[in-house]
Amino acid sequence: MKTINLKKYYYPICKKDTFVEVPDEVADAIVEESRAENANDAKQHYHCYSLDASPGIEHHFPEQVISPEAILMEKETEREQEAAYTLMMERLREALATLTPRQASCLHARFWEGKQFKEIAEAEGFTTSAAIVTVRNAIIKLQKYYIKRGWMKPPKEKTICTKTVPPKRNRKKTNAKKS
Repeated sequence: MKTINLKKYYYPICKKDTFVEVPDEVADAIVEESRAENANDAKQHYHCYSLDASPGIEHHFPEQVISPEAILMEKETEREQEAAYTLMMERLREALATLTPRQASCLHARFWEGKQFKEIAEAEGFTTSAAIVTVRNAIIKLQKYYIKRGWMKPPKEKTICTKTVPPKRNRKKTNAKKS
């Protein structure tokens, strides 16, 4: 049995001299670990020298202790975030219930399953442009529902989901054959 001073090996934890008798194997393991840690510190000091601080100081910052107040604030913030998420999901379910089955299935395929419009059109049995229009109309309907309920501010004039018809192109038809 060997007697070791815990202050020597565990200084931040034991600040007073505390002598403990331990088996020889445990004492040897503690001494070996202490030597390895000192060697590692010396190696870091050698390879990471800073000119604007005392040697090796950047590796010896004390761990930042979290106060009980900070822990309570984190828990309160987590609860608030959970409540906001729950409210958002309830509102989304309520708004999705107003969509037609076709709009709901296209919207689900596009945003939850990540399908392309071509895949949606093939699965639903209509054209790609019809799938695009269906998803667009579903988004517009959800947007209007959110605005009506006061859950969202009305969009600015030139946003993606406003119902404006693009101008038609005037193409000249040529009947003459090109040679």
